[in-house]
Amino acid sequence: MSEIANLDVTHEPKRLGLLAQFAGPDELIAAADKVTDAGYKNVEAYAPFAVIGIDEALKAKKTILPWIVFCMGLSGCLIGITMQCYMNGMEGSWWLAGYEFLISGKPFFSIPAFIPVTFELTILLSAFGSFFGMLALNKLPRLFNPLLRSERFADVTTDGFFLFVEAADAKYAEAETEAFLTSVGATGVEAINDVVEGRSLPAAIHLAGACVATAALLVPLYLWMTSSTTTSLPRISLFKDMEHQAKFQAQQPSPIFDDGRSMREPIKGTVARGRNLDDVELYYGERAELSVAGGPGRGDLRFASFNNDGRTRAQFVAEGDEEDGEAAAPAPAAGEPEEKDWVTDFPAAIKITQETMDRGEQRFNIYCATCHGLTGAGDGLITQRAMSLNQGTWTQPTSLHVEAVTTQPVGRIFNTISNGIRKMPGYKEQISAEDRWAIVLYLQALQRSQKATAEDLPADKLREISNLKK
Repeated sequence: MSEIANLDVTHEPKRLGLLAQFAGPDELIAAADKVTDAGYKNVEAYAPFAVIGIDEALKAKKTILPWIVFCMGLSGCLIGITMQCYMNGMEGSWWLAGYEFLISGKPFFSIPAFIPVTFELTILLSAFGSFFGMLALNKLPRLFNPLLRSERFADVTTDGFFLFVEAADAKYAEAETEAFLTSVGATGVEAINDVVEGRSLPAAIHLAGACVATAALLVPLYLWMTSSTTTSLPRISLFKDMEHQAKFQAQQPSPIFDDGRSMREPIKGTVARGRNLDDVELYYGERAELSVAGGPGRGDLRFASFNNDGRTRAQFVAEGDEEDGEAAAPAPAAGEPEEKDWVTDFPAAIKITQETMDRGEQRFNIYCATCHGLTGAGDGLITQRAMSLNQGTWTQPTSLHVEAVTTQPVGRIFNTISNGIRKMPGYKEQISAEDRWAIVLYLQALQRSQKATAEDLPADKLREISNLKK
């Protein structure tokens, strides 16, 4: 026969520490400074507003929250880049393999294209680290604090200033600590105990929680039940205009194209913009010289890629050039193109025909005549308007018939049209290389027309002029 003893479940309240009240913020700072100087470590201050200097007085350790945010942000950055590199650039037959999805001809590993998603993940994980790190470091959420049971502590939201010394402090001794707090200016000291009763929730809250949890399971249970059954009712769509868009998905069949696919394959021969410009004379107006041995000559040694300004990314000095005794060429003036070995004849790819001349005249009248004028004298409509308004910032374009222009090689004129000079902008983004050479051809004809002689005129035109003189 066993006896069941009646167990006494009454617990002695656990002492949490001492709460000391002070008259004002200055007294609070002074007391906090003295308490921490005395060797107390677990000390906290409470005030109705932020008190400047209290952190230094409490000798509070700096929070590690910035490091948490930094590590989370760095993790988001690495996750974003790694995820996109794997998902968009590593296609294979294994499970959960990526998919090489070509977007606008961009490389599969394109860091600029990956930046938006990487940035968003960096910010997202940084925010998570800041929010949840703050909660963890502050031991939140806490539904109750034993200090709230103190009637004295109720003044903390109005005009009460308090120091709380925890009993867990190594220097804590209740009688000595209470006397010390009184000696540093406390107007009142109160012992704070842990709550030992009233910890269990009321039965009504348990019942309400059970009802809410049961109701929350109804929706996923219904979805699970209907996922393997059929129905004669149409699918419920909350956003019809977004779920049913008039477009083809990448992997859907399409009746529009002969191959039956909606996603198009890359066009054969497509190259990235600014690449495959190997014809230096055609695209840059410079002479591509080679030495007798077939190596690089005195000109630049060019690779396949050029900067947007037409200059090479890497330049090499040919062997023997460093000691040839020639003086270094002077630097070009501000706004002037760099002196290079410009071509003096049109590239082989440009055919000198009447059609090319007419094309150059058309392009000249569209892009050049607005400032330079139809005759190239620098009297275009924009120039006339600016000069009539006495615009101090306007520089009249140079006449295309002055000796400094007419003696320039065709390669330099082509470079000026491409990259601009002084206040004139470059037009290589608007005009193709072939059309720029056509403009150069027409410009030569325009310059020659201003100094034409009888020998330059066709026989029929010469007879017409002779008849006019009679």
